[in-house]
Amino acid sequence: MASLVSAFAPTSRRTVTKMVRSSKNAIAPSILQSVSDDIMMDNSAETTDITASSPRKHFHCYLLRSLDPKHPLKTYVGYTADPIRRLRQHNGEFCTLMPERDNKAQDIRKKVCPVDEMPFAAATDTRTKKAQKVNGSWAQMHFDLSLFPSAAPTQSRLLGQRRHQSNWALNAVTPQASHFFATSGFNQSDEKSEPEEEKPESPKVEVVEESEQPAVKIPAKFKPYPFQYHQEFIVAIDALTNLGFGIARIDLDEPHDNPVADGDDSDEASNDPKKWVVFVPNVIPGESARIRIYRNYATYSDADLLEIIEASPDRIEPKCDLANICGGCQYQHITVDRQRQMKTIQVQELFERLGGLKADEFPSVLPTLGTDEVFGYRSKITPHYDAPLKKKGTKKNKDGNYKGISCEIGPIGFKEKASRRLVDVPYCHIATPDINEALARVRDETRQTAREGKLKKPTKGATLLLRDAGDGVETDHNVYVKTTVKDLVFRFKAGNFFQNNPFMLPKMVDLVVDAATIPSPSGKAMTHLIDCYCGSGLFAIGSSSSFEACVGIEVNEMAVEEARENAALNGIENCAFVSASAEAIFDPVTLEGRSDLVVGDFPKETTVVVVDPPRKGCSVEFLEQLNEYKPQRVVYMSCDPATQARDAKYLVSYGYEIVSVQPFDLFPQTRHIECLATFELKD
Repeated sequence: MASLVSAFAPTSRRTVTKMVRSSKNAIAPSILQSVSDDIMMDNSAETTDITASSPRKHFHCYLLRSLDPKHPLKTYVGYTADPIRRLRQHNGEFCTLMPERDNKAQDIRKKVCPVDEMPFAAATDTRTKKAQKVNGSWAQMHFDLSLFPSAAPTQSRLLGQRRHQSNWALNAVTPQASHFFATSGFNQSDEKSEPEEEKPESPKVEVVEESEQPAVKIPAKFKPYPFQYHQEFIVAIDALTNLGFGIARIDLDEPHDNPVADGDDSDEASNDPKKWVVFVPNVIPGESARIRIYRNYATYSDADLLEIIEASPDRIEPKCDLANICGGCQYQHITVDRQRQMKTIQVQELFERLGGLKADEFPSVLPTLGTDEVFGYRSKITPHYDAPLKKKGTKKNKDGNYKGISCEIGPIGFKEKASRRLVDVPYCHIATPDINEALARVRDETRQTAREGKLKKPTKGATLLLRDAGDGVETDHNVYVKTTVKDLVFRFKAGNFFQNNPFMLPKMVDLVVDAATIPSPSGKAMTHLIDCYCGSGLFAIGSSSSFEACVGIEVNEMAVEEARENAALNGIENCAFVSASAEAIFDPVTLEGRSDLVVGDFPKETTVVVVDPPRKGCSVEFLEQLNEYKPQRVVYMSCDPATQARDAKYLVSYGYEIVSVQPFDLFPQTRHIECLATFELKD
C-alpha cells in the first residue's frame, strides 16, 4: 500500500524545517535524491538518519505507489502519532490536489489536475463536509516555483497548528532514499510499474469480487481499514464469543499494528498480527459463511451474515421469525444439546484464560445442566420503546411542557443484535404463555395511551414490565407478587430482581444447598452460613434448615426488608439479614435484634460463604476481607462466568482450591450462563 521512507521526530515539536527548492522541470525522484543531502533542520546542515528510532514520531514523509499509472510516485506529508494507521485509515486511496490558486471549498478527491501542473499527490479526507471545513488545505502541498513540496499549515488539528506555529514541515529525506528507489520497484518515469506477484489466497477466506457487490452509500463515520464498507468474504467460523457472535479470522496482506492486550474483552480478537478477527451473528463453529463487513474497530470488525455456505449438522430452523435480528436470543438456530455443549466449553476456557488456571489445576467443568423447558420458560420480560416525541420541532403545550400531546409509538420490543435500534416484538417465544397473552394487551394499551396524549414523559423512551408470578401477569413495578420455590413462599416487588426461570430455580437451590452442606475435608459438619448479595433471601432461606444460623447481607434496603418478611412468612427463625455492602459483612457489628449473631464470631472452620454478586462480580475490597476471614468454604453463584473466573484467580491465590464448576442453562436459546463454583480452603 505504502512504503515509509522517513518517519521520525525532531527533538522539539516546534522545529521548523527549511525546504531547499530545485528546478521545476525535474522529475519527482530526482528531486528527492538531489536535495536529500542539503535539507537543513534547526538551521543545521545535519540530516536525520532514516533508521533512527524515536518514541515520538510526529513529522512524516511517505513515498506512495500511485493508483494512477500517470503518477508513479506520490508523497504524503503530515502530522500524526501513528503514521501507518493514518495511511490505513485512508485505505491507500490517494488523489491529486487542485493547484493552490483554486481556493473554492470542494471535495478535493474529485479534482484531478494535469500531471505537468502537479505530479505529486497527498492523502486527503474523503468527506466533502470535512474538506469544506478545512478549506481544502488538509495536508496540501505547495508548489511555489518548485516541484519540491513544502507542507501547508493544517486547519484540521488546531492544537497541532498552534504548537507548530502554522508550519507543518516536511522532514528531511536522507540518502537512503536513493537505495529505496533502486530496490522498491518504483519507476522513475511516467511508465507504469510492473505488477506485483499476487499472493496465494488463504484456504479459509475467499474474497468476493467487487463487481459482484452493489454500490452503496458509505456511512460518514465508517473507517475503511482494514476492509471496505460492504466488502464480502467467505470465511470459516472458528468459535463463539461470550456474546454469542461467531469468530472468523481473515489473513491481512501485512501485519496490523493493534495487538490485543491480555484480558481485552473485545474478547477473542487475535494476537496474531496477520490475522484480523471478524464477528458474525447467527453462525455455529465449524460452518463456512458468506459475510459482509459493515464496521471496523481498532482490533476487529463486525459483519452481517449473508449466506451459510456449509451448514453445521447442529443447525435448525429458529422457532421465532425474528430470531436472526432480535438481540433477545442468540442461539435459536442451534440445537439445545449443542448450545449446552458450547456453554460448557466456554466456561472451561474462561477459567483457563481469565482465571489464569491450567486445565490440570482444577476439575473439568461439568456438563451444563438444564431442563426440558427450552421455550415458554421466562417469567419476566422488559420490552422497550423509544421516545415517541422529539423535543426539537415539537411545540410545547400552554403549560410549557409536552403533556397532553398526541403521538405515535414506534417499535416495542428489544434491541437488534448488532445495533441500538429496536425490533418490534409482538410475541416472545421464550416468555411464558401468560406473558405473551398479556403482551398483546399491554402493547395496544401503551400505543393508545400515546395517541390520547397521556404518556407521562412523551419525549423519553420507556421500559415495560411483564412479570408472571403464577397467579397472573403484573405490569406495575411496585406491586408485590408471590412465587413458590421448593415449598417456600417468596414475596417481592414485581420490579425487583428475582430469578426468571421457575423451572430451573429449584435445581439451582438444591445444588447450592448440597455444595454448602458437604462436610469439610476434616469431617466436620458445616454449621453457619453467610449469604452475601442475598437479595430477597433465596439461598439463605432455602438453606436455613441445614444450618444452625444463617446471615444475609444486601446493599438494597428494600430487598433486605423483603428477605426478613420472607423468613417470617415461612416461619424461619435462624436467619437474620442486614442492609450493607457485601464487604461490611465481616465487620464486628451486632445484627439488629440478634446479639447472638455476630458474623465475626462464627467458627471459620465450619462456616460457608455463599456469594451471588451482580454481573460485575465481587469487589476487590470484599475479596480481601473474605481472605482475612478465611471461611472453610466459598460457594460462588454467578450470572457471568467471565467475572467469576476473574474472581477465582483471587480465591486460588488466597489458598482455596476449586472443587467443582457447574454451569446452568438458565436461559436456553440465549448466550447467558449461570455458573456455580465451589472453593475449599486447603489444609
